[in-house]
Formats: sequence, C-alpha cells, structure tokens
Amino acid sequence: MKKIFKIARLELSILFYSPIAWLILIIFIVQCGITFTDLLEAREASQQLGNELKNLTMDIFGGGRGFFSSVKNKLYLYIPLLTMGLMSRELSSGSIKLLYSSPVTNRQIILGKFMSMMLYGFLLVLIILVVVTIASFSVENIDLKFLLGGIFGLYLLICAYAAIGLFMSSLTPYQVVAAVSTLAVLAALNFVGEIGQSIDFVRNITYWISIEGRADNFINGLISSKDLIYFVLVIAFFLILTIMRLNSGRKIRSSAVKASRYAALVIGVLTIGYFSSLPAFDGYYDTTRFKDQTLTQNSRQLLEKLEEPITITAYVNVLNSFAHIGAPKFRIMDLNQFDKYTRFLPNLEMKYVPYYDYTLNSRDETDKSLEERGRRAATAYGYDFDKLLKPEEIRERIDLVPELNVFVRTVEYDGETAFLRMFYDMVGYPEEAEISASIKRLLQKPPVVGVLSGSDERRIDRIGDRAYKDLTNTHNARGALINKGFDVTEISVDSIEVIPSDLAALIVADPYGGYSEEQTAKLDRYIKAGGNMLIAGEPGKQSVLNPLLEKFGLSFKAGTLLQETKEFELDLIQAEVTKEASQIGIEFEDDHVISLPGAVGISIKETGDYKIIPVLQTDRKSVWNEEGSFDLETDTVVFEPEKDVRNEAPVAVAATRKLTDKEQKIMVVGDADFMSNGELGRFNLRPKNYEFAFKMFKWFSDGEFPVDTSRPDPIDNTILVTQDEISWFEIIFLVGLPIVLGFTGAFTLINRRRK
Repeated sequence: MKKIFKIARLELSILFYSPIAWLILIIFIVQCGITFTDLLEAREASQQLGNELKNLTMDIFGGGRGFFSSVKNKLYLYIPLLTMGLMSRELSSGSIKLLYSSPVTNRQIILGKFMSMMLYGFLLVLIILVVVTIASFSVENIDLKFLLGGIFGLYLLICAYAAIGLFMSSLTPYQVVAAVSTLAVLAALNFVGEIGQSIDFVRNITYWISIEGRADNFINGLISSKDLIYFVLVIAFFLILTIMRLNSGRKIRSSAVKASRYAALVIGVLTIGYFSSLPAFDGYYDTTRFKDQTLTQNSRQLLEKLEEPITITAYVNVLNSFAHIGAPKFRIMDLNQFDKYTRFLPNLEMKYVPYYDYTLNSRDETDKSLEERGRRAATAYGYDFDKLLKPEEIRERIDLVPELNVFVRTVEYDGETAFLRMFYDMVGYPEEAEISASIKRLLQKPPVVGVLSGSDERRIDRIGDRAYKDLTNTHNARGALINKGFDVTEISVDSIEVIPSDLAALIVADPYGGYSEEQTAKLDRYIKAGGNMLIAGEPGKQSVLNPLLEKFGLSFKAGTLLQETKEFELDLIQAEVTKEASQIGIEFEDDHVISLPGAVGISIKETGDYKIIPVLQTDRKSVWNEEGSFDLETDTVVFEPEKDVRNEAPVAVAATRKLTDKEQKIMVVGDADFMSNGELGRFNLRPKNYEFAFKMFKWFSDGEFPVDTSRPDPIDNTILVTQDEISWFEIIFLVGLPIVLGFTGAFTLINRRRK
C-alpha cells in the first residue's frame, strides 16, 4: 500500500508541475461560480417580485437544469485532459521499461496512478463543497444531506471517467490520441444505451452498459445500489483491463488465453451488473429531507397488504397520441416510471399489448383504411405490425371503447382489475396518488359517488362550464374522481326505485325545478337510511332546495352574496376555510381561498339530530347580501351603508349525525359552480377549489380515497442574501479564487524551473 501512495504522490507532483492541472481547477471554479450565482440570482429576483419559492435546494441544485446537472455535463471535458498522460507519457519516454524492471507490480502502478486521479477529483469536490457552503448561508434550511448525496454521485462519475481515461492512456504513446480516444469512449458509453432498444434481450444489456444518466439519481436525491455497483464495476473493469494490458508486456500468453481472460472479465462484469439491477436486489437510500424519491408511508402500507403479485398491462393503440410511450424503443423509459413501486414489488409484472383501432382523432383520415393507418403508425413508432392485435381481436380481449381506445393500463390482482390512465398535463404519467388509488381499489370496494338527475341538475357527461365532468369522470384528467379511486355514476331519481344508501355521497346540484312528491319520498328514504349527501345551491334556488335543507336544520338565505374587489366581478365570493373545518379533515393556509361565483348564505338552526360545522365563510370586511333582482351586466350595484350590512356568512356547512353503524355526512354549499368545469379551470385567482373538493370527498369516503400521498411542505423556501451579496459571490468565484490559484500555480511552476 505504501508503494501505491508513493506512486500517487509522485503522479500528483508531476501533474501540478504542469499548467494543465492548474488551468482545469481555475476553469472549473469559474464555471461553478457562474452557474451557481446565476441560479441564485434568478431565484432572488423572483423572490423580490413577490413570487412564491419552494424547495430551493432541489430547485437550485437538482433536476435537469440545476447546478449538479451542469457540473455533470462538463466533467467529460476535464478528465481526458488529466488522464491523457498517465501512461502515454511512460510509453513515449520509454520509462515504462524502468517500471517493468522496478520492484513494483503492474497492479501497484495502475492503482497508484488511479489514486492520484481520485485525489485530484477530491479537489474538484472541494470546490463544489465551497459552493455548497456558500449556498447554506444563502438558502434558508438548505437540505445538506441531499447535497452531499449529489456530490457523492459526481465524485463516482469523476472516478469512472478517470479509470476509462487511464486505460485509454495505456494504449498509445501519444497523449493527444489518448485524450481524443477517451472522449470517444465516453461518447460511446453515453450512446450505447440507444442501441437495440427495440429488441428485448439487447435492450437490457445496452441500457445497463450506458453511463448516460447514471449519476442522475444521486443528484436528485436517491442513492441506489444498482447505480453504485455500476460505478464500482466500471472502475474495476477498466482498471483490470489496464493491468492486463501492462501484464501483456511482461508475460507472454497465447491469443486464445488472452481472449478467454478478456471474455471472462466481460461476462463476469455483465453478470454481476445484471443481477445487481434486478428489483429484488436493488437497495436504496433517499437523501431528501422528506423522502421525496420514495413512496410515502401510506403507499408502502398499502403494498404490504398485497399477498400475490400484481400485473400492469399497457394497452397501446398505435393510432393514439401516447403510442410512442409503449413503443419498444421507449420501453426502458416507460418501466423507469414505476421504479418507486418495483423497489417494493420486485415481482411486479409489466406487460404490453399493442393494437390498432379507431380513436377520436383517427377518423379524420378518410382517404386511408384503418389497417393502412395502423401499418403506417406501427412503422413510425417501431412496432411489428404483424404482432399488433386487430380491432376485432382487441375487442374480444377487453372492451376499451369506454376508454375511447386511448393508451391505458390495467392493474390486475387476485381476479380484480382497475384502470390506470395517462393524463393530458405536463407530467403525463400517473404518479403515486393515481397508482396507489388503482391498487387500493383492488383490495377494497371503491366508494361510489352518485350524481342525481331528474330535475335538470348539473351533469357529469358534458364539457360546458357549468357541468361537473372534469371533477368526476374525465378519463385523462388527473384530478377526476375516477382517477383518485372513486366510481362515479348518474342516479336517475325517476328510473331508480330506491337510491342505494351505501353511496359515498349523493350529489344534488342546482336542480332547475322542485321535486315531485314521489321524487321527494325517495330522497327522504335515502336520508332516513343514513345516506350521505352533497347539496349545492345557487341564487334563486332557495325555494327549490330549502324544503330539503330543513331536515338538517339549515336553509339558504334570500338574496345573493356580493364581494367588493378591484380585480373581480362582484358576485365572485372568495371564501375562507374555517378553523372548525379541521374537525372533518378540511384544513388550508390562512391565505388560501375557495372561489364561489354566485353564492348564497346559509342560515343555521341547529336541531338535536345533526351536529353543524361551518366549513366556508365570507370575509366580513367586504361581503354583503344583496336582496331583490338585479343584473350585474346591466345594473349598477354598489354597497349602500344605509341599508346593506357587511357580514361573515357561512357558505358551506357540514352536518353530521351518529347512527347505529355509521355516521351520516351532509355537506351543504351555497354555490354549485365551485366544482364546475369552468371554475376548476380558473387561472386569474388560483383558488384551492380542486383541493377543497378532494378533501370533501375524502371526508365522505371515511378517509379512504383519494389516497393521501402528501408530504410535509418544504422548508427551504427563502433566499437569505441580496443581489449585492450575490455580486460579491461572483467576485469571489470569478476573480478572487482564480487569482489565488493562478498565483499559486505560477509560483509552483517557476520554482520548479529554478530547481
């Protein structure tokens, strides 16, 4: 070991007696400084403009555009310049013969030279640590464990690059050739993952060999054993290759023996790599503060209940816009989206069933037959058309017409099946909340939400602003209840004899006219049986719904609530969540509002049967009740102190009643638009209507759905330094440290020449 240290020290001294080592350190400092200060400056400017910042540690350092990623993307430029002379210098000068005759082994030579690169890599890490130290004083409650994990990943990448560069340097006496060859190998190792992705067996091998993205898990908060072992294997593989290369100059072996030794090394590395990448052998450590890179406790507890393997089958219509997701060449990327689950479910089976059939956007091309379109799409996405199921074949296997024949997955367990959909948003893929909800549906009966029809109530099958489709059953909307674990069905009060009392909730929303005696009798029986209800009214519908509300000791007040604001229409009520609402699990921040366009106040007259809990209330400083008829588009309506009174009126109330075997839950809201398509799409106020609706239905489902996958709010949300202080950081990185290193390097080089 002493000889290895001596060789490493000698190699470092040679390295620092050349300008290249100093120049790389200076350039690295400048690039790190520019990247970090630019990222920090942009966030501080955004903070000054009043924008809300969150999770600044990940925002500044993680992700594809963060500091760590920027450093990672430049490392391949530095390492070849450092390693190009490690062995090439010995070969070109002839000193390799002296090494052969010296009392050191080839293994000691290679390990010593590699250790010198490890030590130089540690200097690069120290520069990153300087950045992290400054960041710790610049960002409130920075996540140091996350940062150390990212630095560890970058250091492993440096060592892997150094091992590759050392091997390439042993192949040629020309340093420039060694540097260029190292760059070529690094490029090949990044590109090899693209080779053979359409072939199952080849795909797994080439993907594992690829070094592209291997450090991404580290810099995003996850230390995975398969990535750690990969780096160890790559380093060991190229170091052993280098030792074998040198040994060939000392020992004469036949070509067959040499080939068998190299083959054994390759097979051994690939075998270890293959088994280490299997989910059953993949260990991990989440370095993020709130374990953002792994499943929440609720999801893990859910998976522990599974007694048999589950199967996820992707039905890929090649004529659908998501067809590329299921294509063979994107298979690895698709499978990686479920990594959080395969860690806990190593026996999770993923299947793909490609087919072609009509979709909403495939009927436009009337000049070509369905088969011609399917063949063309299959060719474009890399499918084998002969292996695609025909329309009649897929229909025999599964009915996907209700899913509009789009890309959809099924989750199967113990004879039960649930759908898992893709979504038309920035993410696209189902996330933990949707996947866990689908799995939970297989373990227990999903709650059913009924929407009453019979008096022109709000509809769940229309896309207009007043309808409820987006919240309830839009297949490709992440926020729809059907993607959160619920079943949603229309309940026709005329065609059904008895409304099922086991509904999670029966929605009665803005009926046009009153209910007949027969319809009212059905509703009365449902209420007496302990059925849960959501009753949503509108101004002008008091006479229609008050007879129903009186059963709970409630009523809608006459008139319409108005709110004075500078930016919005008068009848847009910005309601606040009450403190009492926490009793039923509805909690929000003080500055969060629920928008209710056109609302009425609720009068409370408690009865002995129901416990009344105010849930939403108006702002007493700006809201008043305007009675009589008026039109805000044509009439001038203003607050008149002589006759109008501002008040804090409840606009959503919960009523509960204890029964023998359950608790009856009633929610009354003085507005039916709060969960409509139009209001959920509001962007100028950014209300919390979606979140409010989810919490409300979670209450109705006794906390079972939606599955709670929330984590604590991030606490690193504030920049602690000013623009002037950031400017000083720039001076330190761009002027101070480079000058210090430059003078140190110049002094070292001049002093050596004098000697």
